[in-house]
Order: sequence, then C-alpha cells, then structure tokens
Amino acid sequence: MKKLTMLLGLLTVLTIISCRDKKETPPPPPPQAESVPAEPVPAAESDKEADGTSVNVGSEGVVDIQTKDGKKETNVTVGDGSANLEIKK
Repeated sequence: MKKLTMLLGLLTVLTIISCRDKKETPPPPPPQAESVPAEPVPAAESDKEADGTSVNVGSEGVVDIQTKDGKKETNVTVGDGSANLEIKK
C-alpha cells in the first residue's frame, strides 16, 4: 500500500511540474535591412509605336480601337452616333 501511495504522489508531483506555466523569452527582433538606393533606369527612346492593339473607352461612350501590325495600321472610332474607319497599308 505504501508503494501505491508513493507512486501516486510521484505522478502528482510530475504532473504539476509539467503543467505549470513556463516563462519563455520572446525572440529578438530581426535586424533592420539596409536600404540601397535604386539606380534609375534609362528611358528607352522609341520614335515608332509598338505593334499591337489598343482599345480606349471614354466617359461619354466614345470607343477608339487602334491596331498596328508592321506597316498595316487600322483605326476605328465610334461615338455620338457616328463612326470613323481609317485603314493604312
């Protein structure tokens, strides 16, 4: 009977010790990163427009569509009940 009492007492003490609040130190803050000034990117000078399609819609419902493929260029403008189509080859 003494062995059983001693065993239960030991288990109780171990349980109390393992369940108590542990004081943890917070991790140190990460070091500050040094900022390096960015080098300015030189602007690309382009006299001719790039190939592709662009669509512009105005606040009054005016639609302007421009398509360019090499030397071919198409401009379509729709607005105020009128339309304008221009094709260049």
